[in-house]
Amino acid sequence: MLKRIVAPLTVWAVTKVLEAPRVKDAMGEVDRKFHKRRKEVGRSLVRASSNAMRQRVWLAAGVAAIVTGVGMMAKATSARG
Repeated sequence: MLKRIVAPLTVWAVTKVLEAPRVKDAMGEVDRKFHKRRKEVGRSLVRASSNAMRQRVWLAAGVAAIVTGVGMMAKATSARG
């Protein structure tokens, strides 16, 4: 009998705690900060994407430099060198 009561009682207690005004205010603040940051990140991604599309030549040169550098490092660290 006691095992059957524990789960609903726990759910009720957690619900009561989450409905407290202080907890609601704190959770609301966390939600506001999360959504604000999410919006900023979205704008940042759009800005980075549009910048990359406008500067395709520089983007290609940068990727080529990275690939060349990684290839050179791999060659330098290989046993056959």
